[in-house]
Amino acid sequence: MKSKIIIEELFYFLSASLAVFFPMELFWPRIVLAYLNLNWLVLLWVIAGVAVLILPREDK
Repeated sequence: MKSKIIIEELFYFLSASLAVFFPMELFWPRIVLAYLNLNWLVLLWVIAGVAVLILPREDK
């Protein structure tokens, strides 16, 4: 199922983005928030995480 792989990769990408953006925001305030609302990023991350858990695993 290709959609499971795409959602997993999206989840990994969003996780890496959050891991980079949160420390940047702590050390340089408003550097990320001027361009991107982190609340929407966290919401997408949670949705992708739930989708990864719900979709069935591929068996080979």
